[in-house]
Amino acid sequence: MDLSTYRGYFLESVTAATAPPSTAAIAMTRGAGEHAMLTLTHVLHLAMDSPGDWNDLIDEVSARPLPRTGPWPPEARHLLQHHNNDSDLLWIRLTGPTQIEILARTLTVK
Repeated sequence: MDLSTYRGYFLESVTAATAPPSTAAIAMTRGAGEHAMLTLTHVLHLAMDSPGDWNDLIDEVSARPLPRTGPWPPEARHLLQHHNNDSDLLWIRLTGPTQIEILARTLTVK
């Protein structure tokens, strides 16, 4: 999934819920009326720099599929303990002043 169109957006908020199924939502904005929301379900891992000032510029947004079977890329090795051969996973990364990394089963973009 190509999320490069969200490069240059500003981070508005990040929310997460641990009740099954665990979820995460990332709200982004770029000017008046341009909003986007990444909603992830069945979240297995969420890591984020300590949130400072929201409104950080997002330099890169990527979503990389990680297969249920077969090798994962070497740069995702630190996530292997979350892999249970149950389903394909998505590795979402947002980089900028605030770094966010999420491993989840599904991603919806609105």
